[in-house]
Amino acid sequence: MSSAFYMTTRNFCKRARLGALLAVGTLVLGPLISRMIMRLQGLSLEHLEQNVFDYHFAYLGVSYIFFLGVCLQALAGSEKFCLGLPVSSTSIATWMMLSMVGLVVALQLVTNGLYRVLFFDDRWLADYWPLLGPLLFMVTLILVGHATYWSLHAPSLTKGAFWSAAIVALFWWFISRYFPNGYYQKIVPWRAVTLGEFILMQLVGIAAWYQGTRAFAHVRNGTALPSPQWEQIQVWCNGLLTGSVPEQPIVPLSRKVALARLHWRDSCQRAALITGVGFGLTILVINVLMMARFDSATAMQHDFRSLVEVFFASSMMFGLIASIIVAVLLGEGTTGAGRTEMQQFLAKAPLIDRDLNSTLFRNLLKTLGLAFLGIVSALVLSLIVAGIWHGADVFHFVLSPVNRIGGTGLPAIALVIGFWVIAANMISVFWTGRSWFYITAIGVFFGGIALYVILLSVGDRLFQQNIYRFLLIVLLLLPPLSICVGTVAAYVVAWRRKLLSTKASIVALVVWLTSIAGTLVWALERSNYYQGGIRWSAFLFYLTLSALVLAPFATIPLALSWNRHR
Repeated sequence: MSSAFYMTTRNFCKRARLGALLAVGTLVLGPLISRMIMRLQGLSLEHLEQNVFDYHFAYLGVSYIFFLGVCLQALAGSEKFCLGLPVSSTSIATWMMLSMVGLVVALQLVTNGLYRVLFFDDRWLADYWPLLGPLLFMVTLILVGHATYWSLHAPSLTKGAFWSAAIVALFWWFISRYFPNGYYQKIVPWRAVTLGEFILMQLVGIAAWYQGTRAFAHVRNGTALPSPQWEQIQVWCNGLLTGSVPEQPIVPLSRKVALARLHWRDSCQRAALITGVGFGLTILVINVLMMARFDSATAMQHDFRSLVEVFFASSMMFGLIASIIVAVLLGEGTTGAGRTEMQQFLAKAPLIDRDLNSTLFRNLLKTLGLAFLGIVSALVLSLIVAGIWHGADVFHFVLSPVNRIGGTGLPAIALVIGFWVIAANMISVFWTGRSWFYITAIGVFFGGIALYVILLSVGDRLFQQNIYRFLLIVLLLLPPLSICVGTVAAYVVAWRRKLLSTKASIVALVVWLTSIAGTLVWALERSNYYQGGIRWSAFLFYLTLSALVLAPFATIPLALSWNRHR
């Protein structure tokens, strides 16, 4: 038994190693590089050092998402192996919980230790950066998450309502630790964990562990069954969505439909739930926290506008982060362990490459659509709650910009385009199934950014003025031109390999040329209106953006074909 758990732990740590390094590196190098750039530009850092606590919740939200994502990715490869171990279900469930807790605690301690060395002074724990309370809460949250996950394998209306209320209450209690004097008072750090708070979190954690082990035992034994009411709701929903009558005899599924359902259950469903529900709840909790701090009694009109802008800003930020997470989860679902080959049920599916590509691409669109719907639903629900809480003035500032050019429609369009461009293009890289290709793409991206930053910061000191201008022009034109040429080449190759039909290629070309012509006409009208020249930088940006929007329709079939025929 000990040797089996040792090998499982070793495999878990091996799978989590790269993700943990990337997560900690991002959390540490991001602020460090920002401070270095500000120092090179001669900007003052006093406001950052005096208001460190303002970034505490941003760090908590991002680190929770990163570290939980690393743990889920590592557990995804160990869960099936654990189910077959010749040990008790309680031991297996306890190991999964403790391994996740141990990894998250270790990553939090390493990250906060590096923050102490690089950014903070000796009074960081007592004054502005609480550690013990948020860390204990995260441990409790992981245990409750495990209990919720295994309990909902036997879904029922009662369980759904109970666990939803439990998670909301858990976050509400956590937020209240920062408002000891009431929600309308000033927020303060959670400097010390009282004995009552410690005992409460321990009791909740023990209860969640007990429920999680019991629910896992039912899942492992095959006795986790949904309630009759839940089954009736599923039958009713399926009939409502598909129009099928449950009493009719079951019709055998076609090959494409059967493969689509299998692929959805294997990788897409988890990605949609984590990003749609997880990030939606995160956005909702943050917006509720902002509502709690907002005092409508003394607020001016511009304060309501600021509250609405904060809602949109948080939704856009977490929406873009969700696009990265859903791309990673969905992208890793087509390859087996170690990325040595494509998943067997995909590689050996009795379908030609074009049918396989269309099936997986529809699942991709469905997953991204559900994830985006969860984020938008959280934003809409936040606005409704704010309107009920603080009055109809909130709706006035949401709806009034609609009648003006460049109102609330532009952030929504930017969020849709950004979500699609990031997620779809990352998935096209992940679906190649080759680690060296991942590393090369990441290295080129971050290396290019670093090169741009260095050149813009100190390039004028290292080179002569003419050489510096020439290098700057070349480096500014190289990425957009490479993206446009690469997109055209991808469509040509996909068409020649019969992965794309002629009609689809012509439609993509017409859409791209139409966007280019529309952007050029808009630039000419703008230049005539403002009595100035055409802003070629903006035209080049829109040209590149349209290419990135269309590129996944060709690069994803190429990636799947490349992965399938190794």
